[in-house]
Amino acid sequence: MDSLTQAVLGAAVGELVLGKKLGWRAAAWGAFFGTLPDLDVMALPFLDPAAGIRWHRGISHSILVMVLAALVLARPLARRHVERGVTAREMGWMVFWAWSTHVLIDCLTTYGTQIFEPFSHERVAANLVFIVDPLVTLPLLVGLVLALRTDPLRFAKRRMMVCRGIGVSCLYLGFVLVMKFRAEENIAADLSNSHPEGVLVAVAPTSFNTILWRGLIETEGGYFLTYWSPFDSGEATYEFFPKTRELAREFEGEDALEALKWFSRGHWVAREGEDGKLVLIDMRFTEIRDPRSGRS
Repeated sequence: MDSLTQAVLGAAVGELVLGKKLGWRAAAWGAFFGTLPDLDVMALPFLDPAAGIRWHRGISHSILVMVLAALVLARPLARRHVERGVTAREMGWMVFWAWSTHVLIDCLTTYGTQIFEPFSHERVAANLVFIVDPLVTLPLLVGLVLALRTDPLRFAKRRMMVCRGIGVSCLYLGFVLVMKFRAEENIAADLSNSHPEGVLVAVAPTSFNTILWRGLIETEGGYFLTYWSPFDSGEATYEFFPKTRELAREFEGEDALEALKWFSRGHWVAREGEDGKLVLIDMRFTEIRDPRSGRS
């Protein structure tokens, strides 16, 4: 998800875990650790596109790192607030939950998150929400702002406001889950009649909404794209993209192509661009240019 959502969610966690003892500082610590995993992007300017794809949402988003971070940082951070009675156990839980909620919500997107690094490079992607969704963020933000504007001594009321914000966001995600199930059922039902040879490999929301859903169907020769929403009244339409992977044959074994194959979960096509450069397309959502061009 976007950095604002991660920071607000982390701040909400910090308020719930340590707000009674630290006041606004708890939210500040939570926002920091809720954002920290995405600081891996600072390394991207020093990496080539292929390495960057493998690095972002990699080891910094793993279960191992979030556990180690909580264990290593708990005592030093607790000592900074010893006068307020913060224990290492409490600080460790705050670090863990702020970090882990960042990773959890990233797993709800299409991009994929390597939570099992370094033991597995598999990416977890639930395809539930777009990377920016105001309806996830706004309830969290409103609940947090209202809590921070409330007297620190009225901690029960502050906690209630934060919990309400989290609750509304969770209800929205429940609605999204229902919408995804409906989209999958409707796309699969139409597919069985129109293109029985195709296999539905992914259903994901389109940009900035969870009403219009995108279905990716694989066949031997290429991919069909189709869309579904609860407001559809006509027949489903399908756009076909041939794989034409033979265009990329000369790059077999090169790091850029192998990274795309891994990142796209094998769902990619090749085509010749208008400038004569080879274009490799992740059919889920993105493109990587010809490795010789140095662009992505």
